[in-house]
Amino acid sequence: MTQQLYTTPEAAKATGIPESTIRSWLRRHPEVFQFDVHVVADEHGVKLWTESGIELLHSRRATKNATEDDANFDAESDAPDLLESLLEEDSQRLANEYYRQLPGRTLQRIKQMRFNPTPEQRKIVELSFRAAINAGTEHLLLPTYQPMLLEGGDETD
Repeated sequence: MTQQLYTTPEAAKATGIPESTIRSWLRRHPEVFQFDVHVVADEHGVKLWTESGIELLHSRRATKNATEDDANFDAESDAPDLLESLLEEDSQRLANEYYRQLPGRTLQRIKQMRFNPTPEQRKIVELSFRAAINAGTEHLLLPTYQPMLLEGGDETD
């Protein structure tokens, strides 16, 4: 049986507590909210609220901790935290997507460099092929001719 999970905006709607207040409580009172009991993180690191977390928010709302000071403090202090959470979430998604697309994109560029290169790419491909041929030639020819070179290959008489 899977439990219902709520995003912070959904938790705010379910509890009637402003989203910024919930984020502020989570940040300022981490000892109150138990990870994997009240809050869990999904595969992207997004915090999701459990049913027990929603109940805790309801009870917290009824306590002295939910004051006007929290609401006033939240508006000023949550902007950097909100920005940080957005940046963290988005940067993680971008990094994941980057590495998903990298192999295919790299193959596309290699094909483009082979079949329709720019002048710079043409030089890069030519140098790469020469280096590969030289490495292969050296590898293949050295075992055959090295003994003759070591014996004094001055056979020009």
